[in-house]
Amino acid sequence: MNQIRISDTTLKQTGKDFSLSFKEKIELPKLLDKLNVDVIELEGISQPKVDALRIKSIASTVKNSIVAVPVSLNKESVEATWNAVKEAKSPRLQVFASVSPVQMEYLFHKKPDAMLKTIEEIVTACCEKTSDVEFIADDATRSDAAFLYQAIRIAIAAGAKTVTVCDATGAMLPEEFTEFLDALNANVPELADVVLGLSCSNELAMADACAIAAIKHGVREIKASAYCTNQVSLPHIARLLAAKGETCGVICSVRTVEMNRIVKQIA
Repeated sequence: MNQIRISDTTLKQTGKDFSLSFKEKIELPKLLDKLNVDVIELEGISQPKVDALRIKSIASTVKNSIVAVPVSLNKESVEATWNAVKEAKSPRLQVFASVSPVQMEYLFHKKPDAMLKTIEEIVTACCEKTSDVEFIADDATRSDAAFLYQAIRIAIAAGAKTVTVCDATGAMLPEEFTEFLDALNANVPELADVVLGLSCSNELAMADACAIAAIKHGVREIKASAYCTNQVSLPHIARLLAAKGETCGVICSVRTVEMNRIVKQIA
């Protein structure tokens, strides 16, 4: 049986779909930790003093889950983020980079060659701090395939242990997504040495179905949300894996018996 890791992104949705007080941002990870999600993803640092305190407070209270925090694409952010999260029992740094032409230019103001160089530099800098580094290829399904493959190879060579591909627009049906994954695995054999992750928008209400289909094609980490946002649903995917995991040859550590009570508390 292969272990499927669940990475909860609820806290990353704050400011988009809902807002939380500072105290609520500290309390919510405790509930997710009790639910036994594998990874709890936090917002990165935008206000240094407040955000560093928030991350440090959460890192000290989470007992079981990995605590993952994204860095900006500069070495100063790597240093600041690591100093905030390093006291966690299991800290992770995330390198988030758009790999589609439109987002590269308009969000990151970088040309393809510059983006590849930046990915290598920042993943390397993160790996100097911790062995648990995740490279997140945003808008991967709309990227140039050759560029995407090269970016992932570079991230893995630099030391990334988890590589996540994102369907940011949620425009793919399960069959289309599995074709995308099959091509990815065929062209980047280095993925066999790392954990392949998935992030999928729910624009077509197909995110959960895409996640289950992706598991059958090599994905071993799913980004999901305990609260009803435009993401894969944590309650749905955990129950599906509990019911059908054996059929798919996978297991999931989320405590489904406690699911309703804890998800109600989070809501």
